[in-house]
Parts: sequence; C-alpha cells; structure tokens
Amino acid sequence: MERIDGLLPDAGKITSGSSASKRRDRAEALRLDDKICPHCGRELQAEWVEFPPALQKKYDKPGEWYYHPCTPECEKKNDQREWEIARRDSRVATLRERSGLSKRLKGYTLANFDHQVSKSTEKAFAKVMDYIMNWKENQEAGRGLYFCGGVGTGKTHLAVAVMNELIQTKRVPSLFVTVPELLDNLRGAYNDPGRNLDEWMDAVKNADLLLLDDLGSERPTEWVQERLFVIINHRYRESLPTVFTSNIGPENLPAQLGERTASRIIAMCEGVELAGDDYRETVRNGG
Repeated sequence: MERIDGLLPDAGKITSGSSASKRRDRAEALRLDDKICPHCGRELQAEWVEFPPALQKKYDKPGEWYYHPCTPECEKKNDQREWEIARRDSRVATLRERSGLSKRLKGYTLANFDHQVSKSTEKAFAKVMDYIMNWKENQEAGRGLYFCGGVGTGKTHLAVAVMNELIQTKRVPSLFVTVPELLDNLRGAYNDPGRNLDEWMDAVKNADLLLLDDLGSERPTEWVQERLFVIINHRYRESLPTVFTSNIGPENLPAQLGERTASRIIAMCEGVELAGDDYRETVRNGG
C-alpha cells in the first residue's frame, strides 16, 4: 500500500477557508483504518503536520500524519514499548559487535541466500528454517547443525545466516570462530607464556551459540585432536548448541578428529549437506 503522505502531494496545514476545508475532507477520507491503539483498540486521532520548507526539501514531502495517543495510560505504554525496542536494538548491535563476524559475514542473511540454486540448497534451507523455528527446543537439547559440502557450496553463508538470524530475532549471544584461527591462537599461547587467552577460550567454550567454521581443514595431529576434543566435549556435556561447517562428511570425521570427538559431533548435530556446483559462481552468473 502506498504511504498516505505520498497520496497527499498538495496537503498543507489545516486552516480556515474553502481550499483548506477540501484538504481536510480529503485527509479524512484517506486516513488509514488500521491506525488504532494497540493497547485499548480505540481509533487514534490523526493530525496533518506540515513541514517547514527546509524539511520539505530534505524529506521530499510536504508533511506527515501524527497520531495522538488516545489516553495518558496508553501513551505511557507506548513510551515503555519504544524504550524496550531501543534496548533490544542496542542489545542486538552489541551482540553483533561481539560475535567475531567480519563486515562481510555480518551481511550474510537468510534473505540474500539463494536457496533455489539447486535441490541441495532448497533442502538445506528448509532444514535451517525448521531449526530456527524450533530454536527454544533445540537450545534446551543442545542441538546444533553440521554443514558439509565441497568448497564454495554455500556452507558458510547459510551457517552464518542462521547465526545472524538468531542474534537479530532471538538475541542469542553467539560467537563465530574459524578452526584454523582457533588453533593458531592456542599455539601462540603455548609459545608465548605471557599471552592470556583464558577469557577468549571461556567465550568459545560457553557461548550460547558457537559457530566453528572450516572444521577438518587442519592436519589431524594428536595435539589438534586433543584441543578440539576439550572444546567440543565441554559443549556436549553442557548442552550448548554448536554449528559446524566442514568440507568432510560425518562418515570421515573419526579419521580426521578421532572417535571421541566425532561421536559427540554426530550426537549433538543435525547434518545439513550442500552439494553441487560452486554456489558463489552460480549466484554470480545469475543461476
């Protein structure tokens, strides 16, 4: 529906006189029916407010409708609601800043993931939508997702989109970490005794939602397997949802990570397979 201010290009301040009366009558006819108080259900009284010339030029419109609160009690509730929305938006902004996501990754959303690229992406998209719709149940069960597929199939995009959606709509404290970065930090701490990673590692182990990207890209040494086991086992025991992306399928996890870690990942995650052509190349070429 077209905005009401767009329907009134010649609307002006309501004054006496025949032209003003016509504008008033027209305004009454075009007033939106759905402008009712969300608290008591009464219709809100509307007033056309004409902008001064400077604001008319800035917003490219002559003015806008102002809807008066119906009662002081409802106005107080409106103020409370606006405060809650502002607090929610501030909370979301803080969570996004602490998420570990880069500028590019913050732009990965469900809306800009083209799930119609292939049957595989359609099936994967349906799974993640179901996961988000049942977030409370999944959170309580400590259930995560395991995205697997070849390079460029859209694993990271879709996994990060899930994380961004949960931050935005559920305000879930989340952390994104690539496994190579995680292991590099741990090696650095071993080589530099003065470097303290306790706070960061606590966040990795205890984030309400953890996304471990590029699992299995590391050389499977005993040290690597043990470090990953400590983190994954902790999250498994505490029923903390974890999302993984990997180029290897679940059947190859024991050889890469060891039986203990593989069994826990399989137990705590639902598999999401992405197969087919390079997702990024397909999207870039218009499908």
